[in-house]
Amino acid sequence: MIKKTSPIIFILLLAISGIASGASRIHVEAGLLENSYNQVQIPGDEGTRFNMRKSLPNSSPYFRLDYKKSFDNNHGLRLLYAPLRLKGDYSFSKDIAFNGAAFDQGQKTDTLYQFNSYRVSYFYQWVKEEKWTVNIGITGKIRDAKIELKQGSVQKKRNDLGFVPLLYLWSEYWLAPDTKLTLDFDGLAAPQGRAFDVALMVGQRLSPSIIVNLGYRMLEGGVDNDKVYNFSQFNFYFAAVEVMF
Repeated sequence: MIKKTSPIIFILLLAISGIASGASRIHVEAGLLENSYNQVQIPGDEGTRFNMRKSLPNSSPYFRLDYKKSFDNNHGLRLLYAPLRLKGDYSFSKDIAFNGAAFDQGQKTDTLYQFNSYRVSYFYQWVKEEKWTVNIGITGKIRDAKIELKQGSVQKKRNDLGFVPLLYLWSEYWLAPDTKLTLDFDGLAAPQGRAFDVALMVGQRLSPSIIVNLGYRMLEGGVDNDKVYNFSQFNFYFAAVEVMF
């Protein structure tokens, strides 16, 4: 259901936030991602731990869409749509017990790793100066995750749809009249797991309302419980366009 309705929900929230006076900014980001590591064990207390990274592409294109609305009272709203879906295949060097099924070593195994993210953030403009802006707040994240293995007629998957609270930080500093440095961060750690999404980018103003950016983003984290063990890291190399209105 989320896959079908999330773009509609995003557009509706964007439209609602646009009713109030203030400044809006759309950030469209695209580039290549690579998976540094991806350890999986399902169930987390009985399954076989294996490196899913071996089965996934070395690099893959991606995109994300970020909308910010800064209101006149220094409060604001951020909406984010960040899909992530990778498919591959691999012949693992050991037998794998995964979600109640057995997958034999040395046999081609099709894999799917999905980690779509839908986020709404409230923030306060803690610093608002001519050269420097800092937004701090909280993020509500909906995680739409799926891990799937298929070998011949044997197919098993684990869906994980859940809510995750995160801390939010966004800051930009103008190094020169038309050049800026931006930090973008969502993250939180707890005993049962962690999630960090952090980017650093350099931007160049093309016009009063358009800025282009080049940057690096890291998505890292995971969960460890009796149902799921999964820790992974993704690196993103991107270009982005910001439009202010």
